[in-house]
Amino acid sequence: MNFSQEVHRKQIEILRILSEQSEPMGSSLLRKELARRGFPLSERAIRYHLKLLEERGLVEGHEKAGRTITKSGLEELARALAYERIGFILTWYLSLAYRVTYSPESGRGEVVANVFMVDKNFREEAIKAVKNLYSVGLLPAPYVKVLDGEEEYREISAPEGKIAVMTVCNLTIDGILIHSGIPLILRYGGLVQFIKWKPIRFTELIAYDSTTVPPLEVFVYRRMTSIVSILRTGSGVIPANMREVPAVSENQTLKIIENLKKSGWGGILALGKPNESILGVPVSMDRCGISMVGGLIPAALLIEMGIPVETYAPHCLVPVEDMEKVS
Repeated sequence: MNFSQEVHRKQIEILRILSEQSEPMGSSLLRKELARRGFPLSERAIRYHLKLLEERGLVEGHEKAGRTITKSGLEELARALAYERIGFILTWYLSLAYRVTYSPESGRGEVVANVFMVDKNFREEAIKAVKNLYSVGLLPAPYVKVLDGEEEYREISAPEGKIAVMTVCNLTIDGILIHSGIPLILRYGGLVQFIKWKPIRFTELIAYDSTTVPPLEVFVYRRMTSIVSILRTGSGVIPANMREVPAVSENQTLKIIENLKKSGWGGILALGKPNESILGVPVSMDRCGISMVGGLIPAALLIEMGIPVETYAPHCLVPVEDMEKVS
């Protein structure tokens, strides 16, 4: 998904929301509804998109009352329903991974970021959760960025009374592998059981190419994880996913992962041998399986701790230079 596709996706969601209203809707209410649907945009960004939509004749302004969708807007929305087809999640994820520019050698470039909205009163707990996951190797990358209050960054801003916590998604590792010439297939999102700090098996699976919702969100919001238990005892269940790479790229994949580990990256649960099952899941012929910790793990941990979290994961690309190193 390139930049123009991202803009289109945001604008289609704005049209979708306006199509569900019987009265004009202002940017403040629109912002709240967009955030609820996975688009934490600032009011300035929303006004920008509304201006573009109005110039195209897709929405109509009603002075201070807000905007409504036009007949042309409804037609545009109808044409865009193809975005809801099965497989969109997989396409979106791989598109984000492909756009990664992070270089392990230079330590610079854009990474895929997850965004979590948390009440500002839980700021300390949120940061501590990220650090605790990093300390036991369950964080994909040692970077974090926090937006306070109404602070805006790349069209993202936290609502009043909340903070936005940004971490690196494991799709970044997929992107690094892809740009190293390793064709990768994202297969499943699920839950992995740990016993005494050792990943044992997948207990639940959802195929990425057969779903219209992000698989890990299903498990996290159903409270099916037990990360607090892992931090205390080494045993429990975490969100994780599984992908495949060609068997001929096994050594190259291992080398890339080892180099990332030297820079503090983590979250690799298992790297299988060619044609061998990984954590109980069979792989395709002449392929190796890789299991990584799901990027939603900080949100899952906070939810287990009783802290309300709104998740937008994965959400966007961010220069890793704009993030702080987790220590």
